[in-house]
Amino acid sequence: MRDNKDLRMASCDDWLPRYQWRTHCERVVDAEPAAAARAVREVRPGDMYVLRPLVFVRSIPSRIASREKERYLTKEDRVIEGLYEGVGAFELQDDQDGDFVVGFVGRPWKLRQQWLRLTPDEYRAFDEPGHIKGLMAFSVTSHGGRTLLHTETRVYGTDPASVRRFRPYWLLIEPFSNLIRHDWLAAAARNARSGVRP
Repeated sequence: MRDNKDLRMASCDDWLPRYQWRTHCERVVDAEPAAAARAVREVRPGDMYVLRPLVFVRSIPSRIASREKERYLTKEDRVIEGLYEGVGAFELQDDQDGDFVVGFVGRPWKLRQQWLRLTPDEYRAFDEPGHIKGLMAFSVTSHGGRTLLHTETRVYGTDPASVRRFRPYWLLIEPFSNLIRHDWLAAAARNARSGVRP
């Protein structure tokens, strides 16, 4: 658990120090840091207001391009599990009651989005041209008797071509991504205050 107020998470610098895109948001929670950290991990789509409609809209191109029926998030799935299944994200770091970091590598601009599943060591070494390499991280910080919940997303294009391809995609999804992350933190805050899961 961090005790400083630096909005650039040290764990993000450890995993992805170079990036072209970065966004972050935060929320103060009336709960102990450990409870807030657990609440972030336990948020379900049913706890959120905007996630499921946005995920459904985002999945339309891949649904059209594929005859296979994609699994859709239920209200009782954990949102983190949706990241693993829908975006091909994978765990990079999980500090008990502290920082949590997931990575993703792929070509999201494709009609049928292409994601790689890597180990943490493979992720750290990955620099193959034609891909983006990103992470999404959460942290908790003591904040005057309460807790500051912080989330940060970074994306790195591995070569100039991937940067050009990803830029319009990022411009399209960033507002919705920010909305989801604000919604996620708000749900975690409500659950941590009420003692609902964990």
